[in-house]
Amino acid sequence: MEINEHIGRQDRAIDRFDADALDRGPFIASLIKTLIHTEQNDGRINRRATGFVVGLTGEWGLGKSSVLNLLSEKLQQMDGVVVATLNPWLFKGREELIEAYFNSLREALGRSTGEQAREVRLQLERYKASIELGGTAVATVIDALGAGGVATVFWKKWLIKGLSALIKPKDLSANQERKELEAKLAKANVPVVVLIDELDRVEDDEVRAVAQLVKAVGDIKGISYLVAYDPGRVAQALGRGSDPDERQRTGESYLEKIIQFPISLRPLFEDDIKALLAHSLRINGVGLPDAIEPYQQSILKQLVRNVRTPREIKRMTGAFAVLEEITRGEICPYDVLGYSWLVTKAPAVRDLIVNNLEAVIDDPGDAELLKRMSSRQNNKDQGLSVADILGKSAGVHSKILQLLFSRFSIESNTSNGKRIAKRRNLVRLLYLGNPPGMMSRREIEQIWGVDNVDQMERIILHLQQSEQFFALFDRLGDLLPELSHDGDGVFWVALSRTLVRHHDWITKEESLSSLVDDAGTIIWQFAISSDHGAMRLKATVEALIAGGDLLIVPWILRKHLYSHNLTQHSHAKGEAIYGKNETSKLLERELPRYRSAVMDGTALRRLPDTEAIYCIANSKQWGQELRSSLTAQLDNMDAIATFAALTVRPGYVSDRNSMNEMMDADMVLEVVDRLVADVGLPEDLWLAASVRRFQATLRGQDPSYVGYPNSPTEEP
Repeated sequence: MEINEHIGRQDRAIDRFDADALDRGPFIASLIKTLIHTEQNDGRINRRATGFVVGLTGEWGLGKSSVLNLLSEKLQQMDGVVVATLNPWLFKGREELIEAYFNSLREALGRSTGEQAREVRLQLERYKASIELGGTAVATVIDALGAGGVATVFWKKWLIKGLSALIKPKDLSANQERKELEAKLAKANVPVVVLIDELDRVEDDEVRAVAQLVKAVGDIKGISYLVAYDPGRVAQALGRGSDPDERQRTGESYLEKIIQFPISLRPLFEDDIKALLAHSLRINGVGLPDAIEPYQQSILKQLVRNVRTPREIKRMTGAFAVLEEITRGEICPYDVLGYSWLVTKAPAVRDLIVNNLEAVIDDPGDAELLKRMSSRQNNKDQGLSVADILGKSAGVHSKILQLLFSRFSIESNTSNGKRIAKRRNLVRLLYLGNPPGMMSRREIEQIWGVDNVDQMERIILHLQQSEQFFALFDRLGDLLPELSHDGDGVFWVALSRTLVRHHDWITKEESLSSLVDDAGTIIWQFAISSDHGAMRLKATVEALIAGGDLLIVPWILRKHLYSHNLTQHSHAKGEAIYGKNETSKLLERELPRYRSAVMDGTALRRLPDTEAIYCIANSKQWGQELRSSLTAQLDNMDAIATFAALTVRPGYVSDRNSMNEMMDADMVLEVVDRLVADVGLPEDLWLAASVRRFQATLRGQDPSYVGYPNSPTEEP
């Protein structure tokens, strides 16, 4: 069994019924009836070959060789039946094929111990020798069947090979010796079946040679043939003509003279594919967890639709067995299975993904994000297709690519940390290793184990300064369910401290606001997907509030305000951890802290995002006192550039009405216009673009089309 499973893991035909996941037994039994006729007379079983030349047809990889192997096993279990196997792929040229044909018959008859079988074998030698002597006559027969004279030279070669010393040339006559062979086969009650496999793999000349062999030399009563081939490929090899259509037509006509009874191997049905997949996964020693997520179910359904042959399943699961072991626990196995289909079925698509990695992932760099934003504007918010991004050749596999990469899907799918649409995971699959700079699980566990907030803050600051923090954050969401809840009140509080700007004002493009969003997303995704996630989120919120957080808790709170329709903007209900009453109470607790941060200038000078500000504004708690305070704070270019970068930086859009609720829009616009005229725009281009967009917003214009300083904009 172990040997058979080793073969099953390779791209080889099965050779035992216990490896047959498709239950081909009834089909094999039907094939036997086309080759062997069985009768019972007076309690005795008599068998004879039907003499048919049966064609087993099907596309490459559908399992023809497996059927022949199983058929051979069954035939050899039948008393008296002689089975000879000929694989044209192992021989080249007519001479080798003829020799191999007679050798296979000789060896098959030699396995029979009966005296009459030995007589048949001796007569086979006489028939072979008669063909050698009468090669010219036989070549004429072959030429008449369509060889076009090519065979004549070959048969002349046989004349100089020398004949058996036991047979005199004058005794030889091909027709007489064949009839004698047929008589002895009938008398000996020895049905012979010749199995010819992989005819569609050889060169055109060998295909013709086999066809001529079966029709001219092997046309012997008492011998049945089963020939396995792809009919399209073989017809092209046998045909004649100047174009494929003519060759196909003439080839099919020629094939009709050779094959008396073509039998098509049926295509795989859905249940077949599922059974083959389960079997192949088992013998490869890997498994798939239950498909719980909708995208997992969709990937599996799409693969079932794509698969056409058992060979495709073997190759896919073979690749999956290797990749799954490398990525186990890191990447969703259904994504790995879908990727395995691509690399085995369309390796060129893998290269296209390599060359366009930024364009397919969900977490690209800023340049790609801006490119996508521009593309959405130019295409009226319609996404680009697979063919648009990867080329027409990838478009053939668009359905599976859409399921693997949300970039290609029209549906709004936010990929979780274990999907290959994440840069880290895709790089790991493409190159069979961790991306450069990736932080190991052990390192993250050591950091998480620090139990002092001040010490944790120093560690996080060091990671931020050395640009290693993204490597930590990149994996944290995946590992959080496995990390102790004791670390929640230490890590997140320390992180919140590091995200507060340690100097006044935004001076250049910074990533702190995106880190706040990432932190909130990680906690949120964990809370809604883990059994104990809700409890841990609430405990984390309490620890953050106690630590003075003004970033992560407002992010979580505002998400709940929208989920429960507690804002001035209508919004569909979404997932939530806190109930509606709990959310209202949390808002009531937090508003005084957020108001203080706005009034004393902390929110504008030090916070990298506006979550606290918008918690107040969205809950309709932004009064005249706050409006006046913010208007007064926006009296210098540093403050204006900072507020602009927080609210309308490239990629963010607001409107004049919303701005006017929070400040006196006319008064602030007057200040902005004066400062731009007197001191100019900030030197930093990103900040300058933000200020220009802020101006446009305050004027009631759409800031989407306002870019960097040299781009056109409407003047007042």
